[in-house]
Amino acid sequence: MDNRRLLLAALLSLGVLLLWSTFIAPPPPPVERTPVVVGEGAPATQTETAPAPVRPAETASEPASVFERVEASLEERVVIESGNARLEFTNRGAQLLSFELARPDGAEPVELVRRRDPGQPYPFGLLGPQRASPLNEALFVVERSRENGDERVVFRYSGDRGSATKTFHIPAVNAQSGGLTFLYEVESPGDAWGLVLGPGIRNPTVEELESRLSSQQRRAATWFAGGDMDSLEPRRAEDPQQLGEGARWVALEDRYFITAVIPSGARGAVQALPVANLDESDGSLRGFTLLEAGDVTTEDLTRDLMLVLEASGGQLAGRAYFGDKQYDALAAMRVRLEKTVRYGFFGVISRPLQFGLRWIYDNIVANYGWSIVLMTVLIRLVLFPLTHKSQVSMQRIQKLNPRMEAIRAKYRPKLKDGKGRPRMDQQRKMNEEIQALFREEGVNPASGCLPILFQMPVFFGFFRLLSEAVELWDAAWLGWIGNLALPDPIYVLPLVMGASQFLQQRMLPPPANRTQKLIINTMPIWFTIFSFSFPSGLVLYWLTNNILGIVQTGVYNQLKKRGYLGGEPAVQATETKKK
Repeated sequence: MDNRRLLLAALLSLGVLLLWSTFIAPPPPPVERTPVVVGEGAPATQTETAPAPVRPAETASEPASVFERVEASLEERVVIESGNARLEFTNRGAQLLSFELARPDGAEPVELVRRRDPGQPYPFGLLGPQRASPLNEALFVVERSRENGDERVVFRYSGDRGSATKTFHIPAVNAQSGGLTFLYEVESPGDAWGLVLGPGIRNPTVEELESRLSSQQRRAATWFAGGDMDSLEPRRAEDPQQLGEGARWVALEDRYFITAVIPSGARGAVQALPVANLDESDGSLRGFTLLEAGDVTTEDLTRDLMLVLEASGGQLAGRAYFGDKQYDALAAMRVRLEKTVRYGFFGVISRPLQFGLRWIYDNIVANYGWSIVLMTVLIRLVLFPLTHKSQVSMQRIQKLNPRMEAIRAKYRPKLKDGKGRPRMDQQRKMNEEIQALFREEGVNPASGCLPILFQMPVFFGFFRLLSEAVELWDAAWLGWIGNLALPDPIYVLPLVMGASQFLQQRMLPPPANRTQKLIINTMPIWFTIFSFSFPSGLVLYWLTNNILGIVQTGVYNQLKKRGYLGGEPAVQATETKKK
């Protein structure tokens, strides 16, 4: 009996203790944690006490006071060399500071990222509605890896400015792979965010931006949406503009270089923000400022555009291309980015000419000026059957000129009536008699026009090629011609070309019609004036073509004097005149 009472008392005591610890005893003090800091010179450390139970009733009411900080202690640069490109990132905002493109001739590399003042966002920075994101000043932790020559760089940050991870993958051969791919995962406090591209492209001087050559230095924001490509020029943008919805790609370009972004997945809106370029006293660009409506201080400054590709949700992924407008490299991306190389209607001619020009440069002579000369000779040889027929026809027509003038003299008094009105029946009879003369002598007057009709498409195809092909950008020929893509700075080449065309015209038989004669005689003058603004490479092509034409015409004139083209030999002609 006593043992039972003792056991009952022990059980009751244990129950009282359990009830006290569960419902009445105060909770233990909370656990204190030190933040995790990862970065250069700051190894990751963590100190904490033993965990203590938390009552379920208080879990939802207490705010979370513990989070993991991921932040570098110092700013650092990440330099990547891939193919002919050199990229330089900074971990401050995980932005692209520099993209240098090496030139094949060993000249100074081309910098595609516009310089700017401190605090302004760089490409791949973040921008909200017309303002920079605080994450642009955050120091990201850098994780870098390499596999099969490809570079992978991951920037991570989590702190007071927000939380973001930016991943970049740069293939080993940048120019052939289309640049780089990117993935953004952002938790930024505040407004919506987007990826920054630009503003502008390269670092042209203020003189380049303001000179008469500005039309040849095309600068625009371009996008491809709905199967069509459209562009916006900086000078036409006064306020922020929304570009094409659901654009397949957006880009900033000039005539020879481009920076493009091809988003994948959901495509957010794209905004074009106008900026005013700020220049130094030496004429170089030092930065930019967002263009504000009504700001009179920026009216005289050159303009450019900054693009903001807005995110759809917390992620943004895609590809980017920074480089020159190599047609094949752009076409390999399979997003119609090659449409920015504007060969136009004559692209069917320009593309083979570009292939031939590059083949001559790679295999025969490593100078694009002499490559143009050799290419012109080759074109002349291909068109030789037509030019031969034209020359023979013109020589025969010249022989018939006296007989045609006799026919015109016979009908000239009959072409108008007494009141000065034209008599169409007499005009028709005169033309029929001249055509009968052509048939009798086996001459086709239209055959002289065929070579010109075939050469004009080649001329325009070459014009588009030499105006658009980046291979000729900054390519020197000899002496003062340091850039075949730009006009001759001292106009020597256009003047020599005009003189050669005038000489060639004088060697050809003159037309009988006075109007045609006037047009042909003034044509060298107009071509000379136009060639002042043509690319030097195009003028070189036309000059070479004229010289070859002069040689060919001289040979035919000698053959005519010897009676090989239907003319009378010189001795026989002299005797005929004496009689």
